[in-house]
Amino acid sequence: MEKQLKILSIGAHPDDADTYSGGLLSKLRDAGWLVRLLSVTDGSAGTYHMDESAEELKLKRRSEAAASGRLLGGRYDVLDYPDGRLEVTLAAREHLIRYIRRFRPDVIITNRPNDYHADHRNVSLLVQDVSFLLTVPHICADTPYLTHTPAILFWADDFKKPYAHIADVVVPVSDARVDFKVKIACCHECQYFDWMHWPDHVERIAWPREKQIADLAERYHRAGRAQCEEQKEKLAEKYGAEAEKIRNLETYEISEYGGVIPEEFLRVAECIE
Repeated sequence: MEKQLKILSIGAHPDDADTYSGGLLSKLRDAGWLVRLLSVTDGSAGTYHMDESAEELKLKRRSEAAASGRLLGGRYDVLDYPDGRLEVTLAAREHLIRYIRRFRPDVIITNRPNDYHADHRNVSLLVQDVSFLLTVPHICADTPYLTHTPAILFWADDFKKPYAHIADVVVPVSDARVDFKVKIACCHECQYFDWMHWPDHVERIAWPREKQIADLAERYHRAGRAQCEEQKEKLAEKYGAEAEKIRNLETYEISEYGGVIPEEFLRVAECIE
């Protein structure tokens, strides 16, 4: 029996690990990969409603993450580190080492370490800090060590300092798959239909749900098309005339701390749909 390949998407909050990379994750799922999603913080600060307790929001966001995980055919775990207060500590590092070792992924995806949100940056730093230690037998010796470091990739962002995102891996995404990404985002109702519009576009909170979803879909399709335009030369060089068929794109940067990227990953991720 062939080994089932696994991908672990690690985000800071309960809507990061799926919505940044829904195209890639759904392509891998459809190719038979086991998808696992992880939020390192509990999401308890993602609201402006002062009458909603942190505990209430934690439960709501766990439920929303679980719904997204079901769409992707995998488990969506949410850890208990407080939202907005994540620190790069030895305890958090060892927690992540044990978690990753138990799942034994072939590929890990996460944030880059330069990002506007401290939680995002710290998750990325934690992933890089554990990368080599996953294979060290005397570290967290109570959990069997890995024999090789998983490949590690960063999903795309728009930040330019100290350097801009590098599109090492291009992932063509069909219009239907972008619509699926919108469906994933819609699972996170308290974020995408409420918190996302605070404080600059509060008028959109009162929009009918259909209008909110249409606006979200337009944003996702526009972002996918913009990635295509930005990577136009790379796509032409890689795919030739076939590049004209690519309507939407996700891109990923390779972390030099990770292991070798499986050929099967590239075969699935880079295929034109």
